[in-house]
Amino acid sequence: MKTLPLAIWAMVIGAFAMGADEFIVAGVVREIAEDLNVTYGQVGALESIYALGVAIGAPVFTAIGTKFGRRSMLLLTTAVFLFGNVVSALGPSYELIMAGRVISATAHGAFLGIAAVFAAELVDAARKGRAVAIVFSGLTASTVLGAPLGAAVGQAFGWRFTFWTLVVFGGIALLGLLISLPRTAKQGVHAYDAHHAHDSAGVHAHTHEPTVGQSLVEPVETSAASHGHGHASPAAGSEFEGLDAHALAHLGGAGNGPTLREQLRALTRPAVWGALLTTLFGYGGVFTSFVYLAPQYTEVTGFDAGWITPLLLLFGAGLFVGNALGGKLADKALMPTVLGALATLAVVLFGMTFAIQNPISAVIMTFVFGVTAFAVVAPLQLRVMKAAGHAPDVASAANISAFTLGSAIGISLGGAAIDGGLGLASVNWIGGLITATGLIIAVLTWALLDRRANATTHDRAHEHEQSSAGESHDHHSDTMAPAGPATAGHGHAAHHH
Repeated sequence: MKTLPLAIWAMVIGAFAMGADEFIVAGVVREIAEDLNVTYGQVGALESIYALGVAIGAPVFTAIGTKFGRRSMLLLTTAVFLFGNVVSALGPSYELIMAGRVISATAHGAFLGIAAVFAAELVDAARKGRAVAIVFSGLTASTVLGAPLGAAVGQAFGWRFTFWTLVVFGGIALLGLLISLPRTAKQGVHAYDAHHAHDSAGVHAHTHEPTVGQSLVEPVETSAASHGHGHASPAAGSEFEGLDAHALAHLGGAGNGPTLREQLRALTRPAVWGALLTTLFGYGGVFTSFVYLAPQYTEVTGFDAGWITPLLLLFGAGLFVGNALGGKLADKALMPTVLGALATLAVVLFGMTFAIQNPISAVIMTFVFGVTAFAVVAPLQLRVMKAAGHAPDVASAANISAFTLGSAIGISLGGAAIDGGLGLASVNWIGGLITATGLIIAVLTWALLDRRANATTHDRAHEHEQSSAGESHDHHSDTMAPAGPATAGHGHAAHHH
């Protein structure tokens, strides 16, 4: 089995650092409140403002950066994240710390959205879902370890060191990305024989093999003539083996990727909005229950407080299993995985309402809940990227916003239910209803929008192939015709196409 590119593991570290930033304040609420002489509620606002920054910053930051290559954007967002946390670590006032949180949050969502696209393009079609899932495993780890890490560091060295810890992880990620991300399409690709691209008559060779994951981008032709990239194909044994010229050309260089207009046009597709709404509701049910698991364990199940950490670690183990499982299944059949994962998650959430009443069933369902909670993540992300076609960056970042907003909505509804007297266990069936809503949206959009979009994509691909075939014939005729003013002019135009 081929190993994954080093760049993907650097993205994992970056994802962990940014995910931990979202939860790390929860472990040092008391310390920050006492040091800055603010209320617990004000410290809590450092968490909510971060979530809001992620939701708003993800698509905006990504859209602004579409004129840069994905490599540049990943490096830039990581650097911005580092700067924001340095501001928070050094900030002498509550307001400056809040500003640092906003800065780092805006980069968070954009990094994850671009990293998901980049990771999928760094591997062949058979490993796309796993690549995205591995990037998100950094988030999985941060979900489990973020608050405990903040508490441990804060109690040992002071709360400001929690932010310096994030700076360290972010710095490691930035260094890894600088070293491992391909600068151009040729980096990491062995030189190839020019005869593979040109025949004896000087004609560009044309191939019609699938691009990096046909499931992510519309079918495109991969020849140098059709794209004007003129990049080498990866040699056998390279970590980029299986990628074509089109995919490689969009990995590192600026100006080769989709324009801002194309990115925003992709974001207006009904299928993209259907996928975003599926994420918003489908994943929103997870945090409706998760945030209130600790009080459920002690007040409903009857566990002692000492059981909370082991149970949350068990939930975290389930997250890792579910994340890997979701990625593998998405590679085999994306939409069946989306629908199946959402349906299973909804059933588990409804089941938690009853399972939480008994210690044995609570332990078992805690692990199962963890598995189903993250089995949906990679499939939901891939679905949005597929719906966006050849311009997935802004849509991918918008989906990170959908994850965050869905979580915020779920947490709010769960809190309202508890305050309204419905009981702690009610958050589980409410979460089940929210996820079931996402499932219904997924079914409807798949039936009404996705199939129509796929048909349109197929028609465009067929027209593109016919057009390319005609251009190839014209170009071949030009090379065989006697040189003359008219012939030379036409050949020049064909070359620039």
